[in-house]
Amino acid sequence: MSQQIEKFIVKSNDLVEARYRLSLQEIHVVFWLLQQIRPDDEDFKPHKLLISEFASMVGVKSWNQYKELKKVTKHLMQRIMEIYSHEENKTVQVAWLSSAEYHHGKGYVLLEFSPQLKPYLLQLQNQFTKIEISDVMELKSIYAVRIFELLLQYESIGKRTTSLKDLKNYCGIEGEHRLYGDLKRTVINQAKTEINAKTEYEIDYKEEKEGRKIIALEWTIKKKTHFEKSQEEKARIIQKELRSGNVIIQELLEYGFTPPHSRRIVKSNDHETLVNAIKSVDLQVERGKARNPKAMLIKAIQEKWHPEKFVDRKPKVS
Repeated sequence: MSQQIEKFIVKSNDLVEARYRLSLQEIHVVFWLLQQIRPDDEDFKPHKLLISEFASMVGVKSWNQYKELKKVTKHLMQRIMEIYSHEENKTVQVAWLSSAEYHHGKGYVLLEFSPQLKPYLLQLQNQFTKIEISDVMELKSIYAVRIFELLLQYESIGKRTTSLKDLKNYCGIEGEHRLYGDLKRTVINQAKTEINAKTEYEIDYKEEKEGRKIIALEWTIKKKTHFEKSQEEKARIIQKELRSGNVIIQELLEYGFTPPHSRRIVKSNDHETLVNAIKSVDLQVERGKARNPKAMLIKAIQEKWHPEKFVDRKPKVS
């Protein structure tokens, strides 16, 4: 008999506020594993994820599913998150998974959370956040997922203030987006648009200033009175995502990638990484510093180059 899959997941508030960065595929695998936890579980157990289920969940083609899942599970055992416990005044550094056991020829992998995560996921009696899995799995931006979790934590209050520094830390992008306009466009507004369009909640924010400098955001969150995912609105968001992907594919084709390779690149990387990498290499090409633009773009994507690094800030001499 197959076990009933939970519609909600529960995280301790300390885990919700942990500092980490994951790809969208990695987040989906984590949330799938969170769904397997039962309210009466006293310890973590290995859970069987079918390779075909993973492929369907993250949109990976059948010929590439083993390779992609192995990459995801390897990252989940390597990416370290920091969890600060307010109650105990301590910081724990831990990876998401303790193991990933592949059963070749049988089409599945056994996944198990790191045992150090037990206090943050099992037998939670208070100070936790409940998240409906269907809302999260529809979000396509990793930043939308993180901001949604952080605001749900304060749903009963209806508002939450986050400094820009804390917001970046929560999203794992400390040291990036030095210009507020860049942060607002690629992280904040993208998350707001997605959450409002694809979940049963409506969020908004006001900017808090210190002098002329924006230092924090005061968020509001409320449940929609009559929530219906408008087919027209959903279609608009989906079309926007498709257009964005098609534009990037066209850019990749111009750099000499084949159509299948371009589609694989778009599926394997988040939108922001690809846009920043292409802009960075474009700058290098304009300056005649790219002997092999295609190879440089592959490196730029892998290393997550940002165009700010290549902007010439020296004043022009007339």
